[in-house]
Amino acid sequence: MNRLALLSCAVAMTTSLACGSTSSETTVGPTPVRCGVTVTNSPRSFPHAGGSGNLTVAAARECSWSASTQTSWISLANPTAGQGDGSVKYTVARNPAAVERRGVVSVGGQSAEVTQAAAPCTFELDRRTVDVPDTGGTGRVEVRAPDGCSWEASSNAAWITITGGAQGNGGGDVRFEAAANSTPSARTGRLMVAGIEVTVRQPAAGAPAPPPGDCTYLLEPGSADIGFAQTEGTFAVLTDGPCGWTASSDAGWLTVVAGGTGSGAGEVTYRAAENTSPSSRTGRITVENAVFTVVQQGQSSACAYDIDPGSESFGSGGGSGEIDVETGPLCPWSAESLDAWIRITSGSAGLGDGEVDYTVDPNSGAARTGTIRVAGLTFTVQQAAEVATITGDVDDLSGSCPDTAFTVGSQAVRTTGATSFRGGACHNSLEEGERVRVTGPIGSDGVLAASEVRFLDDD
Repeated sequence: MNRLALLSCAVAMTTSLACGSTSSETTVGPTPVRCGVTVTNSPRSFPHAGGSGNLTVAAARECSWSASTQTSWISLANPTAGQGDGSVKYTVARNPAAVERRGVVSVGGQSAEVTQAAAPCTFELDRRTVDVPDTGGTGRVEVRAPDGCSWEASSNAAWITITGGAQGNGGGDVRFEAAANSTPSARTGRLMVAGIEVTVRQPAAGAPAPPPGDCTYLLEPGSADIGFAQTEGTFAVLTDGPCGWTASSDAGWLTVVAGGTGSGAGEVTYRAAENTSPSSRTGRITVENAVFTVVQQGQSSACAYDIDPGSESFGSGGGSGEIDVETGPLCPWSAESLDAWIRITSGSAGLGDGEVDYTVDPNSGAARTGTIRVAGLTFTVQQAAEVATITGDVDDLSGSCPDTAFTVGSQAVRTTGATSFRGGACHNSLEEGERVRVTGPIGSDGVLAASEVRFLDDD
């Protein structure tokens, strides 16, 4: 060999190809990981009211993955598994606490973090005025607030001592004790509870408590007309000075849930259970010599309901729609989706005529049927299956044309007499190793029902 030939041989040997020989040797390195999954979360942060999010999954066509979460306030919509590129929808519930929280959704071994803002701190008291006798006594004020909301209570009067609940977090009680009034004059003190003023009134020493017959009571409002659904409401009790009172109901379905007793001005909260009978009913809450009347409608023709339309169909890409509700002006109703892939965006409850707006998530699987219950009526949502297109070589072929079964990559395929064959005929072109492009919906069994098989020329 000349020097040029020797040099060429040396170079060839470094690539494991021997000069003057047809044999070869190939060095194979470690097989790379082919099923890595990349997850993109949008949005990553939510307001305290909650909302909906989407996880976009990027993966090789042959890679399967599934999504899961151990976070109780995150709900995943179906489907929660897929192959290749895909997405997972989820919803975040309202945050009832005034503390930011974090959750995680896991997809194919990858973690997507979800954060949610704290609920705003709002405070409510069950009363703003408390009357105590001249001989002294104890009192209580209930604080209603989200968990994580701190508050304090203080007194501006030496004769009012806070005995419990001077500080709190979330809901709680403030308890206080008023000393006896030894002066000839009535007096007024104030508590500051969670930044809200509460007035404490006490009559002069020796002031006789008025007998019940001398007290007058006014309820505002004096009545309520409500629908057949469970309902809560309040009414104010107006009376003079230290006049005490007790609120009681004459009906088992009508209960007093707060403010059952009081002295002076106050407030009563009541609850009416759902009326399942076809007839209306009347209940009364008596506060000493005053009566609050509740008339509740029955589930009768007076509250007949109609929805329009009664069903809707969507393609695999999803979409949005609306349902019109027609009923009487005082008739309550509610709407609820029975399937995670159908979400009500507005109109989850109403009184009288109204509208329910909803969205349908994209479908990455078989055809499906879902339900929205509106005013006790059924609204049906039908959605077409995802139409998939895959390209690859025929493998594991069985059956005889036109009814065959085979795989393309990892996807099972079947053909029928309704399958269209392009670029060739089933009986003489469909064979092992043939390169094809198959299009059709994927059924609930995971098999692609081919609507078209196109034979591809080898490159």
